Amino acid sequence: MRTDRGWSGPDEALASRVDMTLGPTPLHMLPRFSREVGVEVWAKRDDIGSVGLLGNKVRKLEFLVADAQRVGANVLVTVGAVQSNHARTTACAAAMLGLRCVLILGGAESGTPSGNYLLDRLFGAEVELVAGAGWDELEPMLAKKCRDLEEEGQLPYLIPAGGSTPVGALGLARGYLELAEQCAAADLSPDLIVHATSSGGTQAGLEVGRAILGRGPRILGVAVAKAAGVLEVEVAEIATHAGRLAGMDRTWRQDEVAIDHSQRGHAYGASTAASQEAIRLLAHTEGILTDPVYSGKALAGLIDLARQDRLRGPVVFWHTGGTPALFDSNLGPPLIE
Repeated sequence: MRTDRGWSGPDEALASRVDMTLGPTPLHMLPRFSREVGVEVWAKRDDIGSVGLLGNKVRKLEFLVADAQRVGANVLVTVGAVQSNHARTTACAAAMLGLRCVLILGGAESGTPSGNYLLDRLFGAEVELVAGAGWDELEPMLAKKCRDLEEEGQLPYLIPAGGSTPVGALGLARGYLELAEQCAAADLSPDLIVHATSSGGTQAGLEVGRAILGRGPRILGVAVAKAAGVLEVEVAEIATHAGRLAGMDRTWRQDEVAIDHSQRGHAYGASTAASQEAIRLLAHTEGILTDPVYSGKALAGLIDLARQDRLRGPVVFWHTGGTPALFDSNLGPPLIE
């Protein structure tokens, strides 16, 4: 089976990338944190690496940027919130590769730039802030910006929010296989992977990686944005199309996608008491930082399940990054008094 990109199967599809992680990200046990929560927990450290403080978004961008180069694009264009990890890593990738980058971010100026927004500017991205814009408004703005750039004679490459496309999801499929190799080397057989899920591409990619391997730990996303029923459908759709790019003839169903919606809080980007507690606990026990938008909420979900005695270890906490958002005081109450 060949795809429209000429890939004949998983090996060829997962090799079609620009290497920006420069090697496997670490996998290690969290001994003191594990004692605190009563379950053996390991961390897959996608927060550590070479590109703009890394994060799971870089895995997607490795494939998206390769696709952009394939079609001859010279401008990367994407959308997100002001503290978007994806926008920040897109800006960094563009700087590394000498591409122009345009970011359309939902939010308003609020004093001195901080967190991811500061890094967007530092990496040289052209940032357009749209006060009060929600996701439904940002996506049409993204398409219009690409049309405007084409009229200027540019060759834009449109990247949806979070880089969550079937091509981008291949990055996390590759990540799942990377984790499997590390687990084998450590004689580790995890029961579950817990991670933050927002636009669906990370979870979809992990599902595809598990399907390629034919075994391995189950996947649980902890939702930080979209409502129950909506995100499951989107993950299943992305996984199905990503799998087909990798030469797989399989359709994912909504009921195959496991998502915990208990940690979302009242809004995307709004910290919760549980996420604040989780951030402090991991920092105090292991010296590892998580953020209030993504990884802190996923960690809170893991802690909640452990305290309810609903986890059987070992468990892998897939740290998707997001550390810069810790330094934006607008995201919630202070973590320390």
